[in-house]
Amino acid sequence: MKIPATVRLLLCASLAVLLQLSASAHTGLKESTPAAAATVKTPPEHLLLVFTEPVKLLKLELMGVGHEMPTKFEANGEAMVSYRIETPAMHPGEFTVNWAVIGADGHAVSNSFSFTVDPNATDAVGADHGHGAAEGHRHGAAAQAQGHDAATL
Repeated sequence: MKIPATVRLLLCASLAVLLQLSASAHTGLKESTPAAAATVKTPPEHLLLVFTEPVKLLKLELMGVGHEMPTKFEANGEAMVSYRIETPAMHPGEFTVNWAVIGADGHAVSNSFSFTVDPNATDAVGADHGHGAAEGHRHGAAAQAQGHDAATL
């Protein structure tokens, strides 16, 4: 059976588009607690990072202004969707979370987000929202709806 040239051309173009989409669909941070750009009144006892797919969390730094804050993060060889990292000794101030992961596709992805702890804030901003569009993170269904595994590291 002979396939017309226009059909072959359409099939090739469709395949090229699908390959491009799959190549650019890397892992991302779906949500975090505290959320990106959030202002919370109480220092968090832990950070929660929820990714779009299971990943190996290679690096997590919690940076205060001019110094690194202690966390209970330890690199783990197991790929998971959710990571819960304890943050002892948190205090009021501005913080940046720097993270790096390896996704199932083998690509390393890194990014960061910031939040503020301000006990004097009139209303906590972004505290209940759980993710940060301002930081370029992908969005999707709530983590609870998908039954993610969480690990305390």
